[in-house]
Amino acid sequence: MLKLNRSSQFDNRGWYIFPVLALQLTLAILVNSFSWPWLILLALLVLTVWQNQRYLVLLEMLLLIGVGFYLGQKPQLTLPHNKEIIVYPDQIKQKPGWISGTGTLSNGQKVLFGSSITKKKNIPAQVLKIKGDWQWQRIAPATNQGEFNFRKYYQQQNIYYRATASQMTITPMLPQKSLRADLHLLRYCWLRSFQQLPHWLRINACSLLLGDFDTSEVDLRAGLTNLGIIHIFSISGLHVYLLVRILIKLTSFLRIPEESVQLVLFFLLPMFAVIAGSGVGVWRACGLQMVQIIQSHFHWPISRHDRFALVLLGQTLFEPYVLFSLAGQLSYLLSYGLIVIQVNKAWQRSLLINFLSAPVLIFHTYSFGWLTFAANIFLTPLFEHLIIPLTFLSLLIKKSTQLLQILESFFDIIYAPVTDLADCNKTQLIVGHLPVMVAMIFVIITLIAVSNSSHSKYWYTLLLLGYCLVMVGNHFPSTGQVTLIDIGQGDSILLTTPFRRKTCLIDTGGKLRFGRYHSSSNRVEQITIPYLKYQGIDHLDYVFLSHQDADHIGDLQVLLKKFPVRRVCFADGMQNNAAVNRQLNPFRKRVQFCRLHLNDEIIITPQFKIKVLWPRHLSTGTNEDSLSLLVTIQNIKWLFTGDLNQANELKLFKRPCLIDFFKAGHHGSKTASNPQFLKMIQPKLVLISAGRHNRYGHPSPETMATLKKLQIKALSTAEHGMLTWRYSNWHKPQWQLFSKEKIK
Repeated sequence: MLKLNRSSQFDNRGWYIFPVLALQLTLAILVNSFSWPWLILLALLVLTVWQNQRYLVLLEMLLLIGVGFYLGQKPQLTLPHNKEIIVYPDQIKQKPGWISGTGTLSNGQKVLFGSSITKKKNIPAQVLKIKGDWQWQRIAPATNQGEFNFRKYYQQQNIYYRATASQMTITPMLPQKSLRADLHLLRYCWLRSFQQLPHWLRINACSLLLGDFDTSEVDLRAGLTNLGIIHIFSISGLHVYLLVRILIKLTSFLRIPEESVQLVLFFLLPMFAVIAGSGVGVWRACGLQMVQIIQSHFHWPISRHDRFALVLLGQTLFEPYVLFSLAGQLSYLLSYGLIVIQVNKAWQRSLLINFLSAPVLIFHTYSFGWLTFAANIFLTPLFEHLIIPLTFLSLLIKKSTQLLQILESFFDIIYAPVTDLADCNKTQLIVGHLPVMVAMIFVIITLIAVSNSSHSKYWYTLLLLGYCLVMVGNHFPSTGQVTLIDIGQGDSILLTTPFRRKTCLIDTGGKLRFGRYHSSSNRVEQITIPYLKYQGIDHLDYVFLSHQDADHIGDLQVLLKKFPVRRVCFADGMQNNAAVNRQLNPFRKRVQFCRLHLNDEIIITPQFKIKVLWPRHLSTGTNEDSLSLLVTIQNIKWLFTGDLNQANELKLFKRPCLIDFFKAGHHGSKTASNPQFLKMIQPKLVLISAGRHNRYGHPSPETMATLKKLQIKALSTAEHGMLTWRYSNWHKPQWQLFSKEKIK
């Protein structure tokens, strides 16, 4: 620990940040069940303050540690049985065939809800009461590595339960005299008013001013993400500073006293934060403005570091886990970067800010866009000085159709190349998984590098070396694997080799379509691609297609569009299947297609071989024609049969053939895995890929009874999530279950 005197840089920068960091570390300790690295960081923080004789700061730290334990207490959860949900109209989202949103129960508990609808509902501008035949359940956790954890995300917002209904009724409540309700109703009226604007102007107004990004704009979101500037739309709070600046200049021109303007702003800013969507960045920006007003009025001699710390403290008291999300981390880290980075030129500041955001983005997305630096240098000033002001202007000229069309054409020129990058995976540098403590170390080193010009080369070199080591470890792993990815009711199996890694994927999974509402989401983008990036995989060498069913290859087209694939392999004849051909045809020039025949053998490495066992004739893509593969890895035999039926299972081998691991056919249904066939192959373990609470009842009781009778152990993705078998040249292979306990 460094001993600092009264004239040190820490005095100049202030000490309020230390108690706030102690509060955040306390919450991290509770979330991670007293994980020792967080405890060590907290101890180092306390020791630093103690050695510098900041006893008042130490007292504040101890106080906030106690506050942290209070805020981090886990609530006693009980399954709701309410039939009514109270909702503000601006919290409701509608899609064709589906309505959803966030509301509260009569006891104040926040919940999610969703229901199918036959036609779009008219939502009145009033506080609403929604009734339905609600089916309540806990929000599902992530069950795969790399998958976004919705349970954790909503728990940080004190939302634990989701309700779904087959039908619902919406009725206005009696008028309530509540400022919060009035602000939500005003926001809803503005959202409806903005719908009259042309396409790009509507997106700008709703997202930049009201914090309501249209989820149907998939290409725009993907393009902004690939460019690394999605935070401008969601967490920057740029419009807050711009509005305050305009108001100050306008009132100064009108000779209105500055103190009066500041007093009005102090009360208007929290109201604006609610209207603007209550995003992390909006509250941070409003909070900083409010602290500056207090400081100016009372002549409070505190530094910019202290203002930053006080705003973070205030938001933490209302949102304890504000720094546990990507939005919170980026918002506050980039804001702090603007404080510590002391350079005059805007492009240099933008470049350093991007260095600062890199470890956070890599930690959450496992990749980093190499266009991010250029995009932020050129587009961030464009947003601040042109796009946001023009968005305000569009609201003032709403009735002038010609002027609106001119602005719309201008934005079309700006956003067209952005949407073109939606499916461009070449802009992303796949880094792979970054452990949380490594990410924190990278953030600290980057902060030191961007704020310390005298030794910055040393810190940048250390940082570059660290990133290289992480990438080498993720891209050239010492172990290979066979992983049953938990994609719900479907199949998707990843096979890799160690070191100079080769990658194979058997089937892609996909949703079976039932009912009126067809979600635009897919398992490949939600689960498979994030997992591949988590592993540091930047391409697939082989993708094998078992047969035509949607739960096996329904998301093939999405995979080929969103992720580099070198070869797609399928049983000869399957290319003549109309449904399969529709998915393959757009990618004939980009991907090599391999037609497989009986007894064909693909040698991935000398110790990794794949042999075709079925079909014996030209495939039509049906269950009976399922491509069946015998995979041998270090003399361990695996059998993958897709949805092959019992009769054809018995034809796979002319004589008994011992199989170590068998992936059960047809998700463990009673129509697959013939008992006689199981006796013939005598597997040590049967693996079942099935969705939780699936409508078919897979795996069937008959199949499980057969396995029990034959004394064959079984593992299911429905019970344990992702199932992974790891092997290497030095260690004994071992199984890893994503959840050792059964997932409820």
